[in-house]
Amino acid sequence: MGQNVFLPVVYAQNNPNMAVPDEASVTLSFSNADIESVASVLAKATGQTILVDPKVKGTINLISNRPLSKSKAIDAFSTALRTSGFALVDVNGVYRVVPEADAKLISNSVSTGKSKQEGDQIITRVFKLNYESANNLLPVLRPLVSPNNTINAYPGNNTIVITDYASNIQRIGQLIESIDAPITSDVQSIKLQYAIATDMATILSKVLDTSSTGGNEPALKTMILAEPRSNSILVRGASAERVRQIRVLVARLDVPTANNGNIWVVPLKNAEATKLAVTLRAIVAADASLSAQIGATPGQTGVNNPANSAAQQAIQQPNTAPGAAGSSAATSALTSSSNPTTGGIIQAEPATNSIIITASEPLYRNLRHVIEQLDRRRTQVYIESLIAEVSSSNAEELGIQWQGIVGSGNQNVGFGGTNFTNSEGQIGSNILGLGSNVNNILNPGNQTGVPIPPAPGLNLGLLTKFNGTYGMSALVTALATTQGSNILSTPNLITLDNEEARIVVGQNVPIITGSYAQTGSTTTVTPFQTITRQDVGLTLRVRPQVSDNGIVKMQIYQEVSSIANPLFPSGIILNKRNIESNVLVDDGQIIVLGGLIEDKYNDGSNGVPFLKDIPIIGALFRSDAKSRTKTNLLVFIRPYILRDKDQTADITNNRLDLLQKTETQFKQAPMLLPKEKLSTISDLEPPLIPPGKPVAPAESTAPAPTKPNNLPSSGLTKPIPVRPSAAPEFGAPVPVTIQ
Repeated sequence: MGQNVFLPVVYAQNNPNMAVPDEASVTLSFSNADIESVASVLAKATGQTILVDPKVKGTINLISNRPLSKSKAIDAFSTALRTSGFALVDVNGVYRVVPEADAKLISNSVSTGKSKQEGDQIITRVFKLNYESANNLLPVLRPLVSPNNTINAYPGNNTIVITDYASNIQRIGQLIESIDAPITSDVQSIKLQYAIATDMATILSKVLDTSSTGGNEPALKTMILAEPRSNSILVRGASAERVRQIRVLVARLDVPTANNGNIWVVPLKNAEATKLAVTLRAIVAADASLSAQIGATPGQTGVNNPANSAAQQAIQQPNTAPGAAGSSAATSALTSSSNPTTGGIIQAEPATNSIIITASEPLYRNLRHVIEQLDRRRTQVYIESLIAEVSSSNAEELGIQWQGIVGSGNQNVGFGGTNFTNSEGQIGSNILGLGSNVNNILNPGNQTGVPIPPAPGLNLGLLTKFNGTYGMSALVTALATTQGSNILSTPNLITLDNEEARIVVGQNVPIITGSYAQTGSTTTVTPFQTITRQDVGLTLRVRPQVSDNGIVKMQIYQEVSSIANPLFPSGIILNKRNIESNVLVDDGQIIVLGGLIEDKYNDGSNGVPFLKDIPIIGALFRSDAKSRTKTNLLVFIRPYILRDKDQTADITNNRLDLLQKTETQFKQAPMLLPKEKLSTISDLEPPLIPPGKPVAPAESTAPAPTKPNNLPSSGLTKPIPVRPSAAPEFGAPVPVTIQ
């Protein structure tokens, strides 16, 4: 241990019993001095209590060239401790010297605003952010905090908590104040006079640089929004200069068109050109102001009136959609329902799915506004259906039959007995029918005639010789049957909003509807049969309609059919159960469509009157049968609204995972032959060319494309996880984001 040197402390007052004021000067001179000794001397000089942790061992150098106040002396002491890996912590007015790693656990000095503490003391401060995100700012500040101290973000109230030296926290606080500032540019509106807002937004998204830095941070992107109602452009930029550049560009583009023609081509993104053209022609025919713009008066009639021609074309438009009357949906070809239209000021071009408008610019602007409202991305609906059928059937039969002859050798012979047949009408359950097989029973190797099989179940018989001939004199039959079935079907399908979808899983069975047979040798007509085919199995037809508030209206037809008896003499018997209904369901909710709950009980008894009712003995004179059938059939359905590609991908991945789990559970039967290499869903080859974002031509006047927003287990018992959608409401303008 080196020599400790302490210079005298000079007080402003010579009375040692008086408190030492802060203005008292203290001169420090410690060279290679023990920390505990320095803390003891400094405590006496400043009037403070300083405790040294037993884990603190070592020496420090502390020299001041001029006198210091007591607060400055404490700060100098904490700085010297920091160079040796220790820290000075203020705990309720008592200073503690602890290792630097333990300081953050001992310090109880917490502040939410600017602290008066300075120097190298360990404190904790809470920074509440007003504009920036705490999680985003955390990686920027973490390298500035001392290695043994901590910094954490709490997203709940957007705050950052830092435990570090007071001097370092002050520096970090100044950095946070400069970063946590509002965006310099607000949202500005640019009114267009000649151009169309959606066209202008599309052009700006292509001209401006979309590869600038900023990542996915909205604050660092230039946001451009087309507002069709007022024909304006809404702009929010990361800087005022960026917004100024956009304004200059818009001013140069918002000029009258140099084209003197009156033909306009509008490519469509989502709607079908032929159907939309019919709607537009009907609007022109019904609106007097639009009719006046194309040179027709509201009351004008005649074949040459363009408005009347448009209305007639709208009414006489043929229905060539797939599955129309006279064609089978399962066998007809998928032909396009879009045919080129001629005549009128509005024509459809199905090859490019475009609308051609021949009109003046004011009329074109009115029609273009209607097209923008109708040509929107349509939502899709994923529909899960569950058909649960559970049935059980129990039946029991017990019968005792006997036959006998009274007397022999006389002219008259008495005969008596009972004779019953089971509920199925089988000959083998009757004592007389089964008795015709006595010779076959006694001589199995010498059978004569067609043998009659005994009834199912237990059959106990007694053969007796009557006048040298054997016959069956007693028969006891007993049968108990139990049958059950549990059928669970989950047909799923996906379709566009307000478009019908159909799924059929089953067989296409031929049914004979008529026949002609040759009855004489003179006729020349060839025998023939007429056959019609019918789908037998599971059929689901749904037409969903999505409302603005997330409610799905569905027109549903559900059918489950099966073949009951394919060998029926008069033809095939089909079991058929169907439901046809219209329901309202919330997005992702399950609803029961209907079903059948049936409990059927039948019993019967055949016997000799009066004798069958005798207790115990009466069983010798009767045959009993009873059966009970329970059937539970319920149909459930649940729709999922898919507003963007992310939700569609969630549904697809969920179904793929389910299929992969089913494949892993499949095991090939053990055989002597080697096992086969089966194909699995994981063998699906990736596309040769990765899918890319379509790029519209530069001269295109199409509406701005919809930008997807960041955001539907097997069966219906567990909802499919779907990320919440942030898609805009129907009719809302579509934003275009430029980084």
